Amino acid sequence: MRDLPPLFDTDSVRRFEAAAIAAVGDESVLMERAGQAAWQRVLELWPAARRLLVVCGAGGNGGDGYVLARLAHASGRDVAVIEYRPTGSAHVAACAARDAYIGAGGRVDAWERALPEADVVVDALFGIGLSREPRAEAAALIEAINRHGAPVLALDVPSGVDARGVAGEAVRATSTLEFLLPKAVLRTGPALGCAGAIACAALDVSDTLERPAPVAHLASADALSQWLRPRGRDSHKGDNGRVACIGGDHGSGGALLLCAEGVLRTGAGLVRAHTRDAHLAPLLARLPEAMATPEAEGLDPDWPDVVVIGPGLGQGNWGFAHLHRVLDSDVPTVFDADALNLLARHAFTIKEGAVLTPHPGEAARLLGISTDAVQRDRLGAATRMARERGAVVVLKGAGTIVCAPDATPVILDAGNPGMAVGGMGDLLAGVIAALRAQGLSSFDAACCGALLHSAAADVAAADGERGLLPSDVLPALRRLANPA
Repeated sequence: MRDLPPLFDTDSVRRFEAAAIAAVGDESVLMERAGQAAWQRVLELWPAARRLLVVCGAGGNGGDGYVLARLAHASGRDVAVIEYRPTGSAHVAACAARDAYIGAGGRVDAWERALPEADVVVDALFGIGLSREPRAEAAALIEAINRHGAPVLALDVPSGVDARGVAGEAVRATSTLEFLLPKAVLRTGPALGCAGAIACAALDVSDTLERPAPVAHLASADALSQWLRPRGRDSHKGDNGRVACIGGDHGSGGALLLCAEGVLRTGAGLVRAHTRDAHLAPLLARLPEAMATPEAEGLDPDWPDVVVIGPGLGQGNWGFAHLHRVLDSDVPTVFDADALNLLARHAFTIKEGAVLTPHPGEAARLLGISTDAVQRDRLGAATRMARERGAVVVLKGAGTIVCAPDATPVILDAGNPGMAVGGMGDLLAGVIAALRAQGLSSFDAACCGALLHSAAADVAAADGERGLLPSDVLPALRRLANPA
């Protein structure tokens, strides 16, 4: 995917770790490097911290924690280590790291429902070794870490995060230091909320080791220029695409207005709004650049280059009839909001090149599963939907995911909680439709549009996330759509 950084699943990371251990000849070598990198991260983030609490599990992640604890103790810090060893065993390298810490004068205490005071807590419980929801005692320890009050550094992944996401209780870290390779699971959904600020330590592994194939790529705002090229001096409105926006049933005219304004601010040449007659006058008063079509006229399938349908559409007969007409046409389409709910209720077939923009609840209805199941494995849900529907899918939410049947998914490193307000999705649908009309492929339009929308929202959130409105995003949307 152009020049976007790769992301990996935990199975691939485990295989790469095994290859790295074989290359250096001893697991303890990588463990020492991981502990040193973690100690340097503590010094970087909290240089004044004098008291460290390191919570160690029985596996390799715990071994990393013991190395950090030994280094912190040697520097004169007050170090407390709490160990969680429910089976009374640990693997060889972790046991050696534990013995080295104790041999250097360190002390290890068992977990007994209370954690000592500290300036920083280090989570070295499970790492990527977790394969199920934490057991009750482990969950109680995780809860105690979250209640502690000190900032938390998680090693590799926050404990409680597994290969797919968050199943039960998980550490809510201030920062996470990954080892070897960046992980897709930490960039989306509830796990993103647990990871805090993420950094990755490559542990000086040889560049000659073959990297696994990525499961996704990460897109941040500086990637926008890959898609958004300057326009030619002789371009005209016909070069920039015609978009038909359909929606705005009674009481929902604002949704279509936001969609149409998003289309125009993202650079489409012409926009035609198909909505209820009662909404035409307010729409034209707010957005005179849009053309408005009376209800009696309906959609002319020969006019638009792209159709976006769904914002404020409703699920009644009016919206159903519009959806039928769109599905009968061959125009590239962006389906949003109630258009998605109607697709979930009826056995409609959509044309190749369509873009679906569900939030987790709409994705759950389209897949016939629960919203919790979608959030439990967001990448898996988005990939499955793209494959089953033969469409590009933009699964909205923290760490928005863009999937297509024949492309490596893209996860956005942009967006903020202020976007959780009505109308943001309507604006996004218009942004994607505008880029599709300007000649981008469905997948590129979805990736660029979702990134542009989220990056603009981040700019707008500089004045505060709470109270952020879709209309606040429009000025930054125009500015970012024209990268230098």
